[in-house]
Amino acid sequence: EVVEPNNMYLGGIIFPGVRISLDALTSRTAQLPGISLDKPKHVIGKNTVDCMRSGMMYGTAAMLDGLVERIEEELGHKSTIIATGGLAQFITPLCKREIILEKDLLLKGLNVIYKKNKR
Repeated sequence: EVVEPNNMYLGGIIFPGVRISLDALTSRTAQLPGISLDKPKHVIGKNTVDCMRSGMMYGTAAMLDGLVERIEEELGHKSTIIATGGLAQFITPLCKREIILEKDLLLKGLNVIYKKNKR
């Protein structure tokens, strides 16, 4: 999601995440196995499982880097990037961009709403 400092919502992007992409890859190919999403040791895999992990993890990180770059070009300025979600902690370290990991963003937002409504 893209939000300006004045809290104006500009829009967002929807794309398949790591799990959906992996599910599509394994269910729509004849012989690729299901895998765990461990961090690959190298970008260039030496076997099928390592190649799949690298594609999923580094591919997602590269996609995020590219999307952020394009968003900033469209906005005309650098942005603060915040990642949240179950796999964000595994993907963000692989990104070239600085990305703030906020594991509990949803809960913090719900807390803000609760406090505002409690008054």
